[in-house]
Amino acid sequence: MTDSRFGCIRKIGMISLCCLLVLSLFACVPRAPRERAATLTIQPASAKARTAIIINGTQFLPGEEVEIIMTVGDVYHSLGTGKTDVVVANKNGAFEVSSGIPVKTPPGTYKVEATGNKGSVGTFNITVVE
Repeated sequence: MTDSRFGCIRKIGMISLCCLLVLSLFACVPRAPRERAATLTIQPASAKARTAIIINGTQFLPGEEVEIIMTVGDVYHSLGTGKTDVVVANKNGAFEVSSGIPVKTPPGTYKVEATGNKGSVGTFNITVVE
């Protein structure tokens, strides 16, 4: 009888230890930064392909590295990194970069998204005309 109680207690102890181990593994997994709203504007908001544009971002976190992507169909165009390797928000969480509308972009409205490495995201729809 004592052996069966000890065996039962040992099984419960092992199950508890396994549960604790699994929970600690989940607690150690880094979480993706929470998405936070930022503001993105582009001037001009409507233009022909090849046109130079100015991209402004605000409400990003200070020092945040920002990737700016224009989606044209299934193709993703990186904007704003022609003169610099990385777009970085200043101490006020803002940036301004020049870029251009990709050369072969057909007329239509396209989403431009600026995503920061600390979770800030801003979007803007730009219209390409003939």
